Amino acid sequence: MTFLLLIAGIAVNTILCVFTGGSVVIGLVFSLIGLPHSNSKNNWFSMDTIKFVLTILFTLLTLIIFMLITYASIRTAGTLAFSRLDLFQAKKMLLLGFIQGVFSLTAFKWPLPRFLGALKLDTKHKWVIASGSVLSITGGGITWLYLM
Repeated sequence: MTFLLLIAGIAVNTILCVFTGGSVVIGLVFSLIGLPHSNSKNNWFSMDTIKFVLTILFTLLTLIIFMLITYASIRTAGTLAFSRLDLFQAKKMLLLGFIQGVFSLTAFKWPLPRFLGALKLDTKHKWVIASGSVLSITGGGITWLYLM
């Protein structure tokens, strides 16, 4: 049962990490395409250009942080699933699940809608985002209880 929970957490967090990484790459490409072209140095540091660049920078930074959290959760779940069970790894998995849940809740409710406008996430998207953190918390908690 513990193995299946950890593998399910790995699968869901891998999907989250891959799609977040793809969003970062696509966002970077489109931000470079949409960057206002200027012929002189005076226009380069205009308020509109600075606002555009900072909005893109903070949006991509938020997504990269979310991607790093999910990647750390994948690695920890893989260590727990395919090697000897360790209490420290179980605690780390539980903590990463909580961090992932809190960060995703705050990132998708507060800074990203402020930078990008209203996010149109379907119910399926919200379930996948929530299931990543729930499976991480459950896998780490079950492993921790098993080792006690």
